[in-house]
Amino acid sequence: MQSPGSRTNCVGVTTRLSATTERPDRVREITQAEFDQLATFVAVAEELRMEPFLSEDNHERLVQLRAATGGSNVSAHFCHPAFLKSAIMPFRRLWLASEICAFESIRDLVFRIHPDQKLVESYRHWFYDLYSRQLEESADRDWANESRRDILDIWIYTQAAHAGKKQYQKGKTIGRFSLLDFDQWAERIGRERFEFLFRSSVRAVGYLYIQFLEKLAAPLFWHLTRKSQMRPGFEAAAALKYSPYPDPRYRITFDDVFWHLDKESLEETFDRLLARQNYAAMESFLPAYFGNKSDAIAAVCENTSFSAMIEKTAATLVTQEPDSAQLMCSRNIGWGASRFGAVKFEVYAGKRIRFFDRSEEVLAEIFDDFRKCLFEERRRQRRKRWDR
Repeated sequence: MQSPGSRTNCVGVTTRLSATTERPDRVREITQAEFDQLATFVAVAEELRMEPFLSEDNHERLVQLRAATGGSNVSAHFCHPAFLKSAIMPFRRLWLASEICAFESIRDLVFRIHPDQKLVESYRHWFYDLYSRQLEESADRDWANESRRDILDIWIYTQAAHAGKKQYQKGKTIGRFSLLDFDQWAERIGRERFEFLFRSSVRAVGYLYIQFLEKLAAPLFWHLTRKSQMRPGFEAAAALKYSPYPDPRYRITFDDVFWHLDKESLEETFDRLLARQNYAAMESFLPAYFGNKSDAIAAVCENTSFSAMIEKTAATLVTQEPDSAQLMCSRNIGWGASRFGAVKFEVYAGKRIRFFDRSEEVLAEIFDDFRKCLFEERRRQRRKRWDR
């Protein structure tokens, strides 16, 4: 069920226009060409949002084990390459500056013309400062000094744009890098680490593109179509209309790549959701606090709020560090690691908890969202008759 004031558009984004956007505030001047760029961005970013590669249940990881002879053995666990290739198609259109729907140009446009300048300024830190910082910092301090921007560029310009054997032999440069550069980086960094950096960078930057779509770009686009009666040109309209993903206007269904999740037990669904990055704090808290999984599942299902859960289980809140030998868990998650914000807490034996700053409030928000998501997943998982 949609919440009051929200709507689902023809490409599937549910948007809520702020109270200030609903007022007849004038949108700063925008040309038809700029509106078409915005429309194309909405279509492409929505396509990216639907990609299985960016699913919260795609947990790619890099494992490093110390070798007996010194050094370390590295192994990577990735989703199928077909998912990555599919996601790169819309991602590169938002990444490459030469594209009409490039994120940075659309971002500048939205910040310039948006009728609620107070709203967009509240997001400036995320879509300008944080975005630039993520791209310019080294991809990994230990084994790659290259920036995330360089990692994305060298993969997209040399792997997503196929040069062919003749160009490869000539050392042809595509963008800022050549195929020879790619081979040298893979040799120096290590192929497993090199691909992990690329995949994790696509996910991190892709999430930001999707947040921009949902928070600013899509609401502004629908505001312009309704209040200013603007209509996209032919190409932009076609991009909006013919998305490769399900559209309620057409009787077309697709095989679900995550069909197996419908056969999960409650415990399996519980574990899968806890493994999502946004619930990392809860993944640490629940095992340390309860000790066994069945108690944790029962507590989450039976209690409607975090405060009710810790009250019912007779938790003790401490303000000073108890005996460190009784420490069961210590977790410190910084800003940007999840959409809920920073959280820091310690769990000690005997259900004693130490919260720092406003971490209890943040953990309560995470609990509420996790519990809601758990129940939604279970309602969606309808078993067929022969599976009962």
